[in-house]
Amino acid sequence: MNKGASATGQTVNLTRLSLSNPVAVIVGVLLVMLFGFISIGRLPVQMTPEAEEPQLFIGTSWRAAAPEEVESEIIEPQEEVLRGLPGLVKLESQAAAGFGQITLNFSIETDLERALIEVMNRLNRVPSYPADADEPVISSGSSSPIRAIAWFAVRPLPGNPREIAGYQDFVEEVVQARIERVRGISNSNAFGGRPNEVRITFDPYRAATYGIDIPRIATLTGGNVDSSGGFTDVGRRQYTVRFAGKYDVEEFEELVLEWRDGIPVKLGDIARAEIVMRDNTG
Repeated sequence: MNKGASATGQTVNLTRLSLSNPVAVIVGVLLVMLFGFISIGRLPVQMTPEAEEPQLFIGTSWRAAAPEEVESEIIEPQEEVLRGLPGLVKLESQAAAGFGQITLNFSIETDLERALIEVMNRLNRVPSYPADADEPVISSGSSSPIRAIAWFAVRPLPGNPREIAGYQDFVEEVVQARIERVRGISNSNAFGGRPNEVRITFDPYRAATYGIDIPRIATLTGGNVDSSGGFTDVGRRQYTVRFAGKYDVEEFEELVLEWRDGIPVKLGDIARAEIVMRDNTG
C-alpha cells in the first residue's frame, strides 16, 4: 500500500509541475520532435529493405566466333525458346566476340528456383548449337565485375619467375572451386589470367613436301581421343574392346598422319606440339 501511494504521489507531482510550467513542456515536446526528425534523416540506407527483381544469366561461349555469328547461331535460338516464360519482365541479350549472354529479369514474387528449372527445360528445346560451342551456363549471380561483392588479387612472391598469367588454371580449378562452395556464393569469376592450350606449329614447306594439307592435320589431331568398340566374348569371359588413341602432349608428335612406302609420316616430322598459354585477346 505504501508503494502504491508513493507512485500515485509522484504522478500527481509530475502532473502539477507540468501544468504549472507549460512552456517547459512545450519546449521538451519540440526538442523530442526535432531530434526525431534529425534521426529519421540520418538513418542508414541499409536499414531500408531493398526489393530487387530476381535475375538469371545465361552465358554461352563460342571461341573465335564473330558477334554476328554468336547472335544468329546462339542468341536468337535461345531467345526463341525463352519467350513467354512465366513471370518474365524483361529479356536482354548481348553478343560479343566468342561469347553471348542473356539476362532474364522476373517479377518480384517469382520463385527463382522454379524459374531456373523452367529456363533449363526451355534451353533443352534449342535444336542444336555449333559443333565447337560450349554448353550454356545458367547462373543467378551477375558475371559483371561492377556487381561483385569482393575482389581477391593474386600476386607472385618475390623470387618466383613464373608469369602470373599462367596461374589461370590453378585459380579456376583450386581457388575458384573452393570459393563457390561457400554458403551464399552464387557465382565467381577469374579474370586476368591466360589458360593453357595445346598448340601445334607446323612447317608449311615440310607439309608441302609430304603432300599433307592443313585441314587433314586439323582433322587427325582433333580426333585425339580414346574410343570403345563394345564387348567380345572369349569362352566364358567377356572383354571390353577399347582403342587407346589419345596421346599425351609428350607423345603427340608421334601421331601417324600417313604411310608412305611403309614408312610412317608422323606429326613431329612437319610440326611441333607444345603446351603454351593462350594468346591474350584483351
